[in-house]
Amino acid sequence: MLDFDERDLMRFAEKGGFFPIELELEAEIRAMEPTPLDAFLNRSGNPRIPTIAEAMDQALTPEERERFAAHLRRVVEEGKGVSRMASAYLTATKP
Repeated sequence: MLDFDERDLMRFAEKGGFFPIELELEAEIRAMEPTPLDAFLNRSGNPRIPTIAEAMDQALTPEERERFAAHLRRVVEEGKGVSRMASAYLTATKP
């Protein structure tokens, strides 16, 4: 769910015959809160995508997974990462 933006949402609604269309966008960039590594690895941004741990298991060798997890531990548990989040609220009417 990362391969589109708010302009795409507006275009999809317009092509679908909706009018008028309104979109409210909220975006933020902030420091990550310190989080236990296990909690970070076992969450998913969406129920239809794998957790970070599952993706690591699928894509990395055991050695690569350990090296990457060691790097993530420092960033995640010390809150040194950056969180980027955006939400779009679209309302539209189908005439």
